[in-house]
Amino acid sequence: MTSDDTPPTPPSLAEEWTETWEDESTRDRVYTTALQLYDPTRVAAIAERANVSKETARDYLQWFTEIGMLTQTNEAPDEFVRDEDYFQWRRIHRLGGLPVEELEQRLKTEIEKERRYREKYDVEGPDHVDALDHADYADIEDVWSELQEWKTVRRRIEELEQARQNHDNTTQASA
Repeated sequence: MTSDDTPPTPPSLAEEWTETWEDESTRDRVYTTALQLYDPTRVAAIAERANVSKETARDYLQWFTEIGMLTQTNEAPDEFVRDEDYFQWRRIHRLGGLPVEELEQRLKTEIEKERRYREKYDVEGPDHVDALDHADYADIEDVWSELQEWKTVRRRIEELEQARQNHDNTTQASA
């Protein structure tokens, strides 16, 4: 094998991400960035993350605000944050498209997971758990991860139940 036969070095993860990001449309870059706005964020920071001008970012952010996906939390300077109610509504709406039998099966599965967490930690909810009571310092991240999953399970139960009730109301209204 000669030095000319050396295989090319694969691109780094950062290089692949940059190439993928640059292939996205402007709208998709701002949209993807907006999905991650868990804290109020200035337009300038959003524009930088999305690699667009501030005015372009502002136009899309105002449009996303009009459809309910974002909330504008400040006007001078402009700041935006995800509207969690919108995303919850979307999840419930999507679940509403499932057959009621599947909704009930998923609900039973999540309720069983929730019951196991309550038994394991011997409390009514994840907010009542002192992680240090269940792990030493080295394993505490595992407990925090499990408590976060428990919160997600509780959110899923609420959304599945809401979708099931909406399904029942739709069925009764059409009968």
